[in-house]
Amino acid sequence: MRTLISRTARSKIALAVALAVGVSLRVGLVERAYADTQSSASGDQIPEVVVTATKRTTTVQETAASITAVSAQDIADRGLVDFSTLAQSVPGISMRTSGPGQTEFEMRGLNSAGGNTSQVGFYLDETPLSSPASAQVGKVVIDPDLYDLDRVEVLRGPQGTLYGSSSMGGTVKLVPNAPQLGTFAATGETVVSDTTSGGGMNHGERGMVNLPIGDTLAVRIVGSITEDSGWIKRNVIQDGAVAVDSGPGFPLVYRPSNFYTAPLQESVNGANTTSVDTVRAAILWQPVDALTVTPSVMWQSTLQGAPNAVDVNDDPTHPTVPDVNAHWEIYDTPEPQSDTITLTALKIEYRTDPFTITSATGNWNHTLLISQDATEENAAAVGIPVYDANGTDTGGIGPSGPGPTGPGIQERDATRQISEELRLTSNGTGSLQWLVGYFYQDLNSNWDEWAINPQATPVLGGPNLYIDYQPQVITQNAQFGQLSWQATDQLKATVGLRHYHYSLSQMNSEWGVFTVNGYLGNSVPYNTAASNNASGTDPKFDLSYEFSKDLMVYATASKGFRLGGVNQPIPVDYAVPGNNPVLVANECSLQAKLLLTTTCNPALLLQAPATFSSDSVWNYEIGEKATLLDRHLTVDVSGYYERWTNPQIATNLAGYGITANGAAARIYGLEAEMQALLTAEWDLTANVGYTNAEFTQASLITGYPSGYSVPDIPDVTASAVLRWKHEVTANVSLVGTLEGDYVGTRTDAPYGETITVLNIDSYLVHLPAYGLVNFRFGAEGDNWTTALFISNLTNKEALLDPQPQIDLQMAAYARYLVNQPRTIGVDLTYKFH
Repeated sequence: MRTLISRTARSKIALAVALAVGVSLRVGLVERAYADTQSSASGDQIPEVVVTATKRTTTVQETAASITAVSAQDIADRGLVDFSTLAQSVPGISMRTSGPGQTEFEMRGLNSAGGNTSQVGFYLDETPLSSPASAQVGKVVIDPDLYDLDRVEVLRGPQGTLYGSSSMGGTVKLVPNAPQLGTFAATGETVVSDTTSGGGMNHGERGMVNLPIGDTLAVRIVGSITEDSGWIKRNVIQDGAVAVDSGPGFPLVYRPSNFYTAPLQESVNGANTTSVDTVRAAILWQPVDALTVTPSVMWQSTLQGAPNAVDVNDDPTHPTVPDVNAHWEIYDTPEPQSDTITLTALKIEYRTDPFTITSATGNWNHTLLISQDATEENAAAVGIPVYDANGTDTGGIGPSGPGPTGPGIQERDATRQISEELRLTSNGTGSLQWLVGYFYQDLNSNWDEWAINPQATPVLGGPNLYIDYQPQVITQNAQFGQLSWQATDQLKATVGLRHYHYSLSQMNSEWGVFTVNGYLGNSVPYNTAASNNASGTDPKFDLSYEFSKDLMVYATASKGFRLGGVNQPIPVDYAVPGNNPVLVANECSLQAKLLLTTTCNPALLLQAPATFSSDSVWNYEIGEKATLLDRHLTVDVSGYYERWTNPQIATNLAGYGITANGAAARIYGLEAEMQALLTAEWDLTANVGYTNAEFTQASLITGYPSGYSVPDIPDVTASAVLRWKHEVTANVSLVGTLEGDYVGTRTDAPYGETITVLNIDSYLVHLPAYGLVNFRFGAEGDNWTTALFISNLTNKEALLDPQPQIDLQMAAYARYLVNQPRTIGVDLTYKFH
């Protein structure tokens, strides 16, 4: 093609933006912009929000990009405690979450289930937080407590120039409040609530203290404790209460007909009880006006008794909400998960007249440990009867104890990263503004998995079903720069480039029945090593035009990329398949994918992909930002077209998850945001996002035909927040908030199934749309607030996603993530000065 975008694509974008401008009075902005220290407008106007998304100080309305900014006041008004909750109301963002700290974010139609890293960059101030490499539970990042944050910035679209890899879909920045010199301040918050429909009492305590030390030093300490009752039951069936296996055999194993009505040995209420403890501290040292040194530390621990997931015994492709929020087990197998991170950072800024030098160093350790019940798949895969029909414990491979010695399976993801960014940013008001920088990343990620079942020893000759140690090292260097030219008072052009080079090395040591050397004995190790590296350049081109200080239009072309990686060894072509039924299962799965046959030839050996290469996206975007009616209304609209090349897609071979580079996808969409001051007491913010993401060619290895939607991407997201504030006296006001969030239909592929272009319709899950409503009402004074809140006002029960799984299969049962039922509580805050 001679043009960057086809005429059809350009016409779709132009039409989308034109329509959006026409309806922009009805749709709009997700986030309220009130921030005490960020407004230059009078009290009856919408204040401007200062952001640092472009790595220099600007406001949302003067930045030529699709940005949502959420201020500290907005976080408090809506009672937001974590980003997962906040993200429900951001246009163009999708996610899957099984609990605090277990959230995978996606933007603008880019699915991130495959690969080593996520599609959305996640930053705590200046420190990038990468997801654990090779994790089978998804590309999850931590979910820090939002207490005492200055703001949250969400940048949509590729941010490859300034933020590098893992920002293909966009970037999220959480900006904490900095220590304040010469000022003592303290705040506290207590939240007590009750969750209905199987839940119980919850509580949370949060506090902050800012301590000045002399004229040049200040310390700010933030802490929080949150305890949430679970609402999901864990039901353990009595020995001998169900019949023998149903189905033709692995992998088609079905639960017996009386499985969900059988007598129970135990029923645990609130199995998914959760606790989150956080401490964050920062020191500000400013010996001279031009120099600031800010060391900081954060520690957060999340413990959850079980994921927020329930069994769905229904149509596998069109599941519905179950009658009971519970999951059933054959043996008493708890499924706890823990998530701990320790982060230290050092930020140094020195300002001269021509430029500012910034150094941002981050060092963090993140450990994630997850346990899941694996009885049915593990037993069926080696030919042991799954269900203990006579109660003699001879019909299964457990129980034998908690943790890795029981019938479950454990995954441990330990990640450590050191990063450094050094940049120079021009100052002044000249027509030329520039930024140059260097970035270094050293990430060590160790993925370990254990499936150990001592009761299987008499049958299998040992307890080891699957044990895998997989350390991975990623090193990345990048140089970047951006130049902006104010050609006229109205016209501004920006060009940016980032050159990167990364290298990845991975080792693997595995043994057990389900591994390559399983036919030789379940203690014979198999060791491999592989590597991957690449270099490239990500450009960005931006042109903006200001018709007035209240109306700007812009056009952007930008590229983003994601690192490639190495798959775990797939036991296919390393041994004689006839000696190992696991090898036969994998070989048959690969033949079904690549040869599109249902007849397996065990003598035919095909090659599973040992590595996968980088993927990239080109984004073409046009948008407008308008401030109307004397700053009583803002309307921001953007339309985009994206071309996703070499997409990294998660797929499966008979229970073994791998990443493969699939066929290209095209994505186009619309984001519209609005905020309106309706009266002196009423404020409305609203937004809508539309995404159409489809593969343009068939991919045999991933199993997606041409024209099928990219998985896990809702077609429509929308949100609206209505606020009311009425002054009772000079110092006391009544306040209220009503919020509604909507997520549209989407498809997804459950883990554990071998999907091909011929059978995909038999497995692809179609998830229904859902909407959630939250309500708050209370009073506030100069230094205090009190509010009654109801989260999930209508008690909507929604299926969010298939559970990210380690060792489960859909044929035996399907387990889905669900939302929290109606929760009613009281929120009290106080400020000390």
